[in-house]
Amino acid sequence: MEKKTDKRVIKTKHAIFKAFVELLNEKDINQITITDIAKRANINRKTFYNYYSDVNGVMEEIQNLVVAAFIKNIGTIEFTNMADFLTEIFIKFTETVNHDLEFYGLLFKTNNRSFLIVKIVDILKKYVQQRIEETETLDQKRFKVAVDLCVPGIISVYMNWFTNSYDYSIEELSSLLTDFILNGIQKNWPGN
Repeated sequence: MEKKTDKRVIKTKHAIFKAFVELLNEKDINQITITDIAKRANINRKTFYNYYSDVNGVMEEIQNLVVAAFIKNIGTIEFTNMADFLTEIFIKFTETVNHDLEFYGLLFKTNNRSFLIVKIVDILKKYVQQRIEETETLDQKRFKVAVDLCVPGIISVYMNWFTNSYDYSIEELSSLLTDFILNGIQKNWPGN
């Protein structure tokens, strides 16, 4: 039986996460102090130390939670073919982000987002490779080039969507990405 986490703990940690991400939008991670986070989260330093020993502990937990949420969401996808698999990954990524759009918006807008993006990209590449290899043999060279091209590009497009406040929904963005990845840019270019 899984032990439930106290709602006060969840609320406090969420306040710490939100404060940390807001501060990342204002200053470099090395300039963020525990006092900064505590003030922004409206908690005292002792409360912060109940959960974390330092600022890096907050960063690490955010990384792990974001990646775990994403993997949990895409973990149910069955690989039947690449087109359906990618489409489902986009749908699940969108669902994950929509679950807490404000938080992900802050996270993807920050200038210090590279720490998270590198982790997401690395885990996603490994996960996709593992899932595909369950059903078929991969040409490793082609797979690595395709994944290195696609995954960082996809994450970058989502980050730009948050940063630039585009006038279309995240669902439309996912649909466009799916179409570009599956059908290529040339087939989607105006006039073709």
